[in-house]
Amino acid sequence: MFREIEGLPSGVLGLEAHGRVTHADYRDALVPRLEAAAAQGRVDMIYAIAEDFVGFDLEAMWDDAAVGLRNWKNFRRVALVADQGWIRAAASLFAPFYPCEFRLFKRSEFAAAKEWISRPPQG
Repeated sequence: MFREIEGLPSGVLGLEAHGRVTHADYRDALVPRLEAAAAQGRVDMIYAIAEDFVGFDLEAMWDDAAVGLRNWKNFRRVALVADQGWIRAAASLFAPFYPCEFRLFKRSEFAAAKEWISRPPQG
């Protein structure tokens, strides 16, 4: 499931993945919030993987890729917070292709990630 990350300024989308993330979580939580944010302009987003995260179901993994492909031009900055090696490796592999500013943080750097994404964008 996704929970909203609190304490972020207006205009910053923040979601944290808990437990098992499903297709319904993308359809009912992430996609509507992302589309609403994108309707206002380019999106600054922090996406965090919680310590109690156990994985994505197969359809949710597809949703994650599809959301990224459909919305790649909508992002201005993305902060990904994760300790899972496979998530960090995948993000690092694709980071050079992201058309936005992207930063990868560890869970111990969650406060720094929130601070970075909360800063007004440069330029």
